[in-house]
Amino acid sequence: MKLLFLLPLVLVLSGCNWFNTVTGLSKESNKAIGAACRQTGRSLEECYLLNPDADKASIYAGWREMHEYMAKNKLDTMPPPAPLTPSSAPAAKSAPASAPAVKDKTSEAKPLSSEEADRQAKNDPEVEAVLSAIRKQNAPPPAKKNSGDADQKRLLNIIQQLNQQDAKKGSPAPSGSQS
Repeated sequence: MKLLFLLPLVLVLSGCNWFNTVTGLSKESNKAIGAACRQTGRSLEECYLLNPDADKASIYAGWREMHEYMAKNKLDTMPPPAPLTPSSAPAAKSAPASAPAVKDKTSEAKPLSSEEADRQAKNDPEVEAVLSAIRKQNAPPPAKKNSGDADQKRLLNIIQQLNQQDAKKGSPAPSGSQS
């Protein structure tokens, strides 16, 4: 009786991995891992070490695609995220209670005031580039020089002169036009 219960349970649980393999979800996720490693500037070997369960061929395919994309669009690598450090409860308990707690660097950073942010933004070339692009979008379009206006006026004068000459001669209108 237990065998009848365990056999379907084993089949159902092993089907999860089969489902990922058949649908290609694991392959696509491994390609995404490789692309993320390339975008953050990690080497293939480091990416393989960080993801030992992932398929190396899929990681390489994603890494290579991202490399080609970044080279084509001239993109720089992003700094990799800080490694996750699990909080070690035994180490925290072994420290004496009188020892001051070590603060993270993120907790030490104070938010900038408006004036400080403005001062830093004035010296930042990226901020200046964005602001100049915004100014260009909001600026009225430049006045177009109509160098063709003089030519058009001259042509209209010639046409009018020809029409006046035809009217004086009393010649009928050209056969192609209808009055």
